[in-house]
Amino acid sequence: MQPAPQGPDPFVGTTVPSEVRPGVAYRIERRLGDGGTAIAYFCTRFGPEGTSPAVLKIIQPGIIAKSGDLAEMVVKKEAVALGRINERVPPCPAVVRLLDTGRLDYAARGLELRLPWLALEYVHGGAEGVTLDDRVHRTVKSSGYAFVPERALRLLDQLAEGLSEIHAAGVIHRDLNPNNILCCGSGTAEMFKVSDFGIARPVGMQATFGSAEIGTPGYIAPEQLGQSSEAVTFSSDIFSAGALMFYVLTGQDLFPGGMTAMVAAKTTERRSILSSPHLAPEIKDDPEVVLGLDRALAAATAPDAAARPDSARSFAASLKMWLTSCPPTRRTHVPAGPTPAVSLPSWSFAMRHPAHARLSLIKLGWDSDAHCMAVTPSGLVYFNGTSWNDVPATELRGLGPVRFVASAGAGRWLIGGEAGAVAEYSRAGVTRLLRAEDPNITMLGASGELTDLAVTIGQKPGSPPLLAAISGGRWLKPFPVPNAASLLDLCRLSDTRWLVAGRSVDGQALAGIYAPLRFEFEPLPQVRARVLLSCASRPERELAVAVGSQGAILRVEHGEAHGGCLAEGTDFAAVTVDVLGSAWAGGAGALWLGNSAEGGWVKAWAHHEWRTPFVSIFAEPGRVVAATADGAILEGCVSR
Repeated sequence: MQPAPQGPDPFVGTTVPSEVRPGVAYRIERRLGDGGTAIAYFCTRFGPEGTSPAVLKIIQPGIIAKSGDLAEMVVKKEAVALGRINERVPPCPAVVRLLDTGRLDYAARGLELRLPWLALEYVHGGAEGVTLDDRVHRTVKSSGYAFVPERALRLLDQLAEGLSEIHAAGVIHRDLNPNNILCCGSGTAEMFKVSDFGIARPVGMQATFGSAEIGTPGYIAPEQLGQSSEAVTFSSDIFSAGALMFYVLTGQDLFPGGMTAMVAAKTTERRSILSSPHLAPEIKDDPEVVLGLDRALAAATAPDAAARPDSARSFAASLKMWLTSCPPTRRTHVPAGPTPAVSLPSWSFAMRHPAHARLSLIKLGWDSDAHCMAVTPSGLVYFNGTSWNDVPATELRGLGPVRFVASAGAGRWLIGGEAGAVAEYSRAGVTRLLRAEDPNITMLGASGELTDLAVTIGQKPGSPPLLAAISGGRWLKPFPVPNAASLLDLCRLSDTRWLVAGRSVDGQALAGIYAPLRFEFEPLPQVRARVLLSCASRPERELAVAVGSQGAILRVEHGEAHGGCLAEGTDFAAVTVDVLGSAWAGGAGALWLGNSAEGGWVKAWAHHEWRTPFVSIFAEPGRVVAATADGAILEGCVSR
């Protein structure tokens, strides 16, 4: 039984055991915030799988005291809904993942209560903020504009996916707003997750509870203010999504003014996106696009629910046709931040998952939430933040054996292998399957977009390694690299150039810049090492880093290449670059952090018992997650 409050918070510092998962417990570290129904805490999850961050939502004691049975029912409802949405492998990337549920004993003012709680995945916001509200504010402040069309499209696609999954589970969210969309990553890897189901309810459930039951003024549908709960349907979430997209495009609320907004929502009059000074010029300069978006948003937020799009995907399609017709954004968004410094006094590391005897990870592709897909000799596996899970072979449409996996955006991966096969894979399964004209080619890696421009690494018996590009879904002529004994990795350096790393026929490290549209391969200065094994990039910074044996480091930045080797001669097998330009490199039992090719590198972490090399790394400012070949996951974070 937790004691009555003795300080500012009764739960910080306590440990909550799981009621359904043996050996799992949650240590509450700090308060994140509270709403009308629940208090949210950042906590550390301890379990047989390892240690990981999580969020614990505890129902307010006052709510339980007033309506205990009803409150328990609503929490169970949220748990069931999230469980349905996340039961597949991989889980839905556009909805926060449920980890656990339980009840916490609590005593205060002569009452003994059992407070329901939910444990949810923790979303690390990175350099640009954790909520959509944070990111829109930051974007307007730094550039003067709200989201550009490409970024709005990424949000729209993920929002539609998340809402579609929620509605398919029979749940109405009822409080979709900019603070309930959690974000991570940046650029094309930016992810958006629907969160906070505190006032959601399954279809047919009549009651809610607590002071927040009506939702957020300016984002809730007019029917949510009525007395008839039957009037609240999936269409009510479409209304909220429309108001949300208006905010994303303009940086302003569609219905400002608090309670006044509720009155305005009942009228048919709607503001034009053109009324905001923060509308991106790519949209503002095309009157037809402005008119089309205005009409689509007005339909989505119509006071009459029957006049709105009939599904989340229909809503997305009504906006997508206009956003895709905008000219490409020429302004490159580079997240602001301090100059990367090589210092480690505030970093702490923990094992997120132990090594697994049956796992042998070959290639990995990370999402911005630090989940990842990996290739093993027996098939694909997926790390959901706490455990590795087999990806059903039935989802691969006969494609196999898979030889590589690479990230292609939020919840999407490029996979491929024998018979010249390359495809995009997501929760929906294999899509955009392409096969090279020569079936004797085995694909060993890929980078880019299959619908735009992508480059693959291929190998054909008796021939030198080759680079095969795909432009607009069509194969270009393969480019053999005659001086290469093996090509082991590649990453996109700019819109039309890739850094390629491997080993030359004379047994030395090989690197070059491949421009597929020019059919050119520009060799880079040799680094004194046997091989370059891994490379990673930040195209928005025109920056790429490759690493390899004997501590080899090659950094390519703004067209200039600089190479070097660490004095210790560490063999690197993996590298990544965060959005601020700092690089992380890993080998056997050690991680290094640096920001130049020569010097400026420090050993960030080392342990003599971690003998299997790190084969893949994910990093955001203030966070790094690294995977070894045998499935161990190490996470480092800046201590708060």
